[in-house]
Amino acid sequence: MQNKQSYLSEITRTFKDNYDRFFEIVRNTRQIKQMPTFQINYFIKQTLENNFPITIEFIDQDEEQSGYLSKISADRYLLTSDDNRFSRIVNLPEIKAIKKY
Repeated sequence: MQNKQSYLSEITRTFKDNYDRFFEIVRNTRQIKQMPTFQINYFIKQTLENNFPITIEFIDQDEEQSGYLSKISADRYLLTSDDNRFSRIVNLPEIKAIKKY
């Protein structure tokens, strides 16, 4: 009887100590690495010249945002969704990666 209680208390203690590991949420594994600044600038230049839709991944967000880009100032841009329901002012340091939509 003593062995069963010690075994049960050992399992309980292990579970409490490793609770976070047991219920760890798996993050999105397809995260994109930070693009080099010259590549971001080149891609933005191509986007503005050809006016094609893009998808931007931001440093501070998990969700990507898609739409058309227009220039506001030297390092600020306006990202507008296809249906014109969403707009966001984008600064160059906020951009993690850009890809064609």
